[in-house]
Amino acid sequence: MSAAVAAVALTGCQAQSSIVPAHEDSPLVIIETASFAEAEIIGHIYGNALVRQGWRVENRPQSGTEAEVVDAVASGEATFTVGFTGELLRMFDPSSTAVAADEVYPAMVAALPEGVTAGDPAPAEDAPAYVVSENTSEQMGLSVMSDLAGRCGTLTLGARPEVLADQELSRAVGEAYDCGFAARVPLGSNPGTVRDALRSGAVGVGVVRSSDPILDEADLVMLDDDDEAITAQNIIPVFRKGSLTEDQLDLVNRISGELTDADVRELLVGVDVGTASPVALANFWLDEHGY
Repeated sequence: MSAAVAAVALTGCQAQSSIVPAHEDSPLVIIETASFAEAEIIGHIYGNALVRQGWRVENRPQSGTEAEVVDAVASGEATFTVGFTGELLRMFDPSSTAVAADEVYPAMVAALPEGVTAGDPAPAEDAPAYVVSENTSEQMGLSVMSDLAGRCGTLTLGARPEVLADQELSRAVGEAYDCGFAARVPLGSNPGTVRDALRSGAVGVGVVRSSDPILDEADLVMLDDDDEAITAQNIIPVFRKGSLTEDQLDLVNRISGELTDADVRELLVGVDVGTASPVALANFWLDEHGY
């Protein structure tokens, strides 16, 4: 798909504004998304799918933090946004101990502000992901997080400073996997710095996001969180109660069900290398999935 994504910039895609709405009297769906590429692309996927079915949509990407766009939905300034289950749960119920996806989702829905609800979660996540080089994986027999048990004391961990400062993540991984790293090295914000440090042997284990495109590189191995120690962060559509029709919600939920980690990583390649706009990438995904 990456090569095809690169071709989007050359072939072009039909813009949502070129489609005349079939449902002229339907309420305008205002989609506000947070100010980062992943949320923007996914917001356009949902929004452009609705437009292709004839509904009126206004997309407002890059509208602030996740908290700010949820506030816009809660206040009625927006109809719809895109969030992540674990972040939303911690935002509105910081005392919750839910971690696994099937626990986080219902707890998150219950914690959302009055008048706000959510659709179905996508399989795709944006959660912390622990990764090693292929060489380290083979030499130490590492394929899942539980393989680290009792062995972290021989390994150096590398990640962005804010990840290393995340006490909840460190505690969860340490307790679940008997894992205390020998040293912790702060790296740059670009996930490529983690990749380079793993390849050079400067660190033994790195932490990136599960949506980072570097996880598709052949010489890196993401360790599966087999004991579900890391809080689930599934992509989730969030909207005002009663603001979507039954048909609109059905379409939104069908799209959620098809969004995978691999999809998100491959779409973000187009942003990282500047080959296509978020709107073009969203339309490409919709075309590929028959919407």
